[in-house]
Amino acid sequence: MIKILKKTALISILTFSSRVLGVIRDALIAMCFGTSSQSDAFFIAFRPFDLVRKLSSEGILSISFVPVFSKTLKKEGQSKAVAMIFSFFCFLSLAGILIILAGIFFAPLIIKLIAPGFVVVSYKYSLTIVLLKIMLPYFWLILITALCMGVLNSLGNFGVPAVAPVVFNLVVILFTVFISNYFEIPVIGLALGVAVGGIFQLVIQIPVMIRLGMLKISLFQFSQISHFFHKGVLKVIKIMIPCMIGAASYQINIMVASFFASQLDVGSVSFIYYADRLVQFPLALFAVSAATVFLPELSRKAVLGQMDEIANLFSNGVKLVLFITIPAMAGLMALDEKIVALLFGYGAFSDPAIQQTADCLFFLSLGLWAFTGIRLFATLHYALSSVKIPFYAGIITIGLNLILCSLLIDSLGLKGLVLSVSISGMTGFVFLFINIPGAVNIDKSEIIVSACRSLFLSVIMFFLVNQATGFILTAGCNKFLFGIGVMGCICLGMIFYFGVNFLISSPELKMLKKGWYKNKS
Repeated sequence: MIKILKKTALISILTFSSRVLGVIRDALIAMCFGTSSQSDAFFIAFRPFDLVRKLSSEGILSISFVPVFSKTLKKEGQSKAVAMIFSFFCFLSLAGILIILAGIFFAPLIIKLIAPGFVVVSYKYSLTIVLLKIMLPYFWLILITALCMGVLNSLGNFGVPAVAPVVFNLVVILFTVFISNYFEIPVIGLALGVAVGGIFQLVIQIPVMIRLGMLKISLFQFSQISHFFHKGVLKVIKIMIPCMIGAASYQINIMVASFFASQLDVGSVSFIYYADRLVQFPLALFAVSAATVFLPELSRKAVLGQMDEIANLFSNGVKLVLFITIPAMAGLMALDEKIVALLFGYGAFSDPAIQQTADCLFFLSLGLWAFTGIRLFATLHYALSSVKIPFYAGIITIGLNLILCSLLIDSLGLKGLVLSVSISGMTGFVFLFINIPGAVNIDKSEIIVSACRSLFLSVIMFFLVNQATGFILTAGCNKFLFGIGVMGCICLGMIFYFGVNFLISSPELKMLKKGWYKNKS
C-alpha cells in the first residue's frame, strides 16, 4: 500500500500542476471571451475532443488496453508486446483518419446533433462548424497519445504521461494570450492552440517509448500481416467501447447536459463547462490519480491470482479517496460563488455569469463522491477483466441522465441539467457498489462506515465554512484580500476536518500519516 501511495502522490502532484494550469487556462478564456457566443461555440466544438482528451489524460481509454498488454508482456515477452503496440497503432490511426474525414464532410450534421439549440445559418452555428474542423486533427493525436500513455503506465512509468496534460495546457495558454489576438475572430486562435497542444502532448512521450524499446519493430516483423491483426488488439477492440461507456459516464453525461444547455440562453454551455472544470479538479487529483496507479497494479495481482491482496489494497484505496473527496465536495458547495468569482470573475466574465456558474457548481458538486466511486469501482472490474457490470452501470447512468435532463430542463432550467448529472452518477455508483466482483472479498460495511464518518464531519464543516464567509469575506474588499479570505476559509475547513479526524484517531488519517513518513524516509 505504501508503494501505491508514493506513486499516487507523484501523479497527484503532476495532476495538480496540470489542473492548476487548466484553471489558469480557463480563467484566461473566461477573461477574454466571457460567456459569449464565441465561448459557447468553442465549448460545443471542443466538447467531443475534450471528452476523448479526458479518456486519454485520465487513462480511461487505456483501461481496456492495460490488462491485455500487461498479460501479453508477462506471458509472451517484449517482442509480442511490441507487435501488439504496432497493431493497435495501425487500428487507432485508421479509426482516427476515418473520423477526421467524416468530421470534415459532415460537420453541419454533427453540430445539429451536439447543439440542437443552435439556430442553423446563425453566426454561432457557422463559427462552431469552423472551430470543429480546425480541431479535427487533434482527434488522431489524442488516440495515439492514449496508446503511449497506456503502454507507459503498464511499464510503471506514470510521470511522463502525467506531464503530457501540463504541456497541453501551457500551449493553449500561450495561444490564448499571444496568438488569438492576431485573428479577426480571436477564438479561432484558441482552436489552433488545441491542435498544436495535441502535437506537443504526443511528442514528449515518444523518446521514453523509444528508450524502453516499445517502438522497436524489425523490418521482418513489419512485413508480417499477423502484426497488423494481433490477437491482443482484437481483444482490446472488443471490450474498448464497453469500457469507455462504463468508466466515462460522467464525461458523457456532462456532454449531454451541454447539448440540452444549447437550447437555453446564451452562455449556458459556458456555465456548465466552467463548473465542470472546478469539479474535475478534485476528481482528477485524487480519484483519477489513484485509479491510474491501481489499474496496472491490480491487473498484475489478478494475473497472479492474489485476490486477498487485491481486496485489501482496493478497500484501503477507496476509503482514502473518499476520505479526501467528500470534504472537497462540501468545500466546493460552501464556497461555490466565492471560488468562481476568485478564479473567473475578470474581464468579460460578468456578475450574472458568476452566479449562474456558481449555481451549476453547487449542484454538480453534490455528485462528486459518486463520480469518484464510479471511477474506482470500474477500475477494479477492468483489472479483473470484468466488463459487463461497469458497462451496465454506464448505460443506467447515461440513460437516467437523458431522462432527467428532459424532465428537469423545463422546471429547473440549467440547475436541473447539472442536478441530473449528479443524481445519475449516484445511481451508477450504488449499482457498482452492490455488484462488487464475487471473487474479491471486500468488506462493504467498512467502506460505508468510513464514508459516513467523512460525510458527517463534512456536513459540519460545510456549515462552519459557510458561516465563516460572512465574517472573513466582507463586501468591497479588493481581489487580493478576497483571495486571501477564500484561502482562509479553505484552511479553516481543512483544520476542522483533519483536526477532528486526528482527535478521534480515524484509520484513514493513520494510513495517510504512515504513507507520508514512509515516503520521507
